[in-house]
Amino acid sequence: MDAIKIRKAAEEKLAQARALLEPYQGRETEVPADVLTKANALYGEFDQLKAALKLAQDMGEADKYMKEPLPTKAAHLGFREAGPEEGNVPVDAKAWRVIEVKTVLGEKKEVRYNVPLAVQARDYASAFEAYLRKGYAALGPEDRKTLTEGVDTAGGFLVPEDLQTQIIKKVAQTAVMRGLCQVRQTSRDIATWPRVNYSSDDIYTSGVRLTWTGESPASSTVHRVTDPITGQVKIPVHTAMASLPISNDLIEDAAFDVIGVASDLISEAYALGEDNAFINGNGVGQPMGLLAEVNTANGPAEVHIGTSPTLAGLLNLEAALPSQYERNARFMARKTFWNTLRSVAATTSGDLIWPVTAQYGYLPDTPPTLMGYPIVKCEFVPAIATDAYSLIFGDFSGYCILDRVGLAIRRLDDVYAESNVTVLLARKRVGGYCVEPYRFKIGQMSA
Repeated sequence: MDAIKIRKAAEEKLAQARALLEPYQGRETEVPADVLTKANALYGEFDQLKAALKLAQDMGEADKYMKEPLPTKAAHLGFREAGPEEGNVPVDAKAWRVIEVKTVLGEKKEVRYNVPLAVQARDYASAFEAYLRKGYAALGPEDRKTLTEGVDTAGGFLVPEDLQTQIIKKVAQTAVMRGLCQVRQTSRDIATWPRVNYSSDDIYTSGVRLTWTGESPASSTVHRVTDPITGQVKIPVHTAMASLPISNDLIEDAAFDVIGVASDLISEAYALGEDNAFINGNGVGQPMGLLAEVNTANGPAEVHIGTSPTLAGLLNLEAALPSQYERNARFMARKTFWNTLRSVAATTSGDLIWPVTAQYGYLPDTPPTLMGYPIVKCEFVPAIATDAYSLIFGDFSGYCILDRVGLAIRRLDDVYAESNVTVLLARKRVGGYCVEPYRFKIGQMSA
C-alpha cells in the first residue's frame, strides 16, 4: 500500500465533491437531488481512502518498529534484560488476609491482600505512627530499621493494621424546634410586635361585632362597639457562649482533625442547647421557653390528661385546640411518653389507645400519627411525673425564634500560647418567645 498515492486519490475525490457543491454556496436555491447524490458518493469514496491511508501509515510504523535492533535501543539508556524471577519478592502464605466486601449491586465478593510479616512485627505500628507525624527524616534509628523491614513490593508500611482514625461517640439527639417554629431575623437587641389582646372566645380575634340595624338604626351609635385593646409582644435577644481549650500537643500529634471535630461538638451543643431553652427556658438571660408561662395570661392553657395518659385526657387535649389551628398541629413528647402510651388500653377488652401499625406489602412504613396528627420526639420535653407538662399539642409556628447573630467559632491561639493551649470560642445571640399561645394546648399529668 502506497500512502502517497492513496493520499493523492483522496484529495482528488474531495476536490470533485467541493466543485459540485460550490455553485450553490450562499444561494437560497436548493441543491438538485442528482448533484447531492454525486457529492455523497464522492464523500463516501473519500472516507474509504482516508481509512486506507490510516491503515497504510500504521503498517509503516509497525514495520519500522520491528526492524529496530533491541540491544542497541536499550543500551544507550543503561537498561538490561532482567534475569529469571528477578524482582519477585517471596510472599509468606500465612500473611494473606481475606475480607468480604459488597459491590454496588449488593453482591458479596472476597478480596485477598497480603500483609508482610515485617509489618506484623510488635513495634511496627508505633514506628509507622511516628513516620506519619514527623516524617522519615525525623525518625530514630530503631524506628527507621523497623519501618524499613516492612518496605517491600507487597505494600509494606502502607498497611498498618491497628491505626484507626475513626472517633467512637454517641449519636446526638436531633434538634427539632427550629424546623417547626417561625424564625425571624433582627438587627436590634429586642424586637416588638403589636398584639390584639382578646380572650373572650376562640372564634373572633377582637371585640368588634356587626349589628343588624335594619333600614333605620335606632340611634347613631347602636352599631358602635368598644375599640379593640392592643398590646405588645417583646422578644429580647440573649447571648450564649461556649469555649473549649485544646492542648497544642494534641493538635500536633493527633491522627485526626482535632479542630474540626471540636467545632462539630460545639455546634451540636448549641443546637441542642437552643432546643432545651425554646422548650424549658425561664427567660432570665435565655429565651422564654414554650412551657415557661403555661396557664398564665401570656401562655398556653393546660389540659389534664391523667396520671398516665388516658383516652379521655387525649381527647380533651385535642378538643381544646381551636379548629383553625388544626391544619399544622402536631404532638410533641419524649420517647418514653410514647412508649407508655403504646401500652395503655382504652377499653376493658384490651384495645390500645395507640396501636402499633404494621407495614403491608411493599409500601413504606407510614409516619407515626396520633388521632391523625403527626408526632415529634424530643427528649427535652419533661418526662411523665406528677404535674409535669409531658405532652405538647398545637401549631408550633406560634413560637417565634429571633436570630441576631449566628453561631461564630473563633480560634484563639496567641492569647493562651504560654499555657500551650488553643481555645475555641463560640458565640451566638438568639431569643425566643411564645407569641401566639392560643395555638398550643399543654397536656399536664395529674397528681
